Amino acid sequence: MSASEAGKAWVGEVLAGKAAIVTGAGRGLGRDIAIAMARAGARVAVIDLDPSTAEGVATELGAYGLPGIAIECDVRRRAQVKHAVRWTVAEFGGLDIVVNNAQNLSVVQASFIETDDEHLLRHLNSGLFGTYYFLQESYEHLKARRGSVINMGSGAGAGGRCEHFSYAATKEAIRATTRVVAREWGPDGIRVNTICPAAYDTPSMKRFLSKASDEQKDAMARQIPLGRFGGGDEVASVAVFLASDSASYMTGHTLMVDGGSTMDAGR
Repeated sequence: MSASEAGKAWVGEVLAGKAAIVTGAGRGLGRDIAIAMARAGARVAVIDLDPSTAEGVATELGAYGLPGIAIECDVRRRAQVKHAVRWTVAEFGGLDIVVNNAQNLSVVQASFIETDDEHLLRHLNSGLFGTYYFLQESYEHLKARRGSVINMGSGAGAGGRCEHFSYAATKEAIRATTRVVAREWGPDGIRVNTICPAAYDTPSMKRFLSKASDEQKDAMARQIPLGRFGGGDEVASVAVFLASDSASYMTGHTLMVDGGSTMDAGR
């Protein structure tokens, strides 16, 4: 199944009547997840720091005949997160799904010894604190609807990738948050899971691959057990699954959606 076919696999009503927040949804993987959830019947709040990209994705959602709203939000600011959650609930009448995808990727690669405070805080503030704020501000609404949270980790953290310290540390902190919150909120019927994705058709990965020769790309693909690069649609379809009733008995898990690149790292 191609990436495009996988992304269309959830067209239908598996998320009918549900309201979702997707952060960092103005581009890349966040956009793919927002569109996949809309195709599955959800009403989606497109949260992004850039209002123009958020508006663009919300307009795309309208093509599916479903309400989508664009909300400008700096996930590093609790007051803005609170406003975004309240706006979503007021618009949709509740909240069922939160996807914490936002992450500053302006600088990803740097060795541990080269990492400075500003570099580390840039990742922690956008990734860990953004996730923390949205979880806390969404809790009562998710509890009322026995909702689902999907946090985004990374194989860079799970596998200990060199020259990715601040990014990897942030993503592993998010995975730890998933496990703690899954235990604490389980009695409230709220499910919390992590996806560690490897999507190669996102803008950041396209920029990375553009610097590689065809021979280097082929060598990279051969290192993936499935023998090919994955697409954002394929990751997005897993997010839809986790948000749906089909995953009603899953919480606290890490799903490595990376073609087998980091087998067993999700334990």
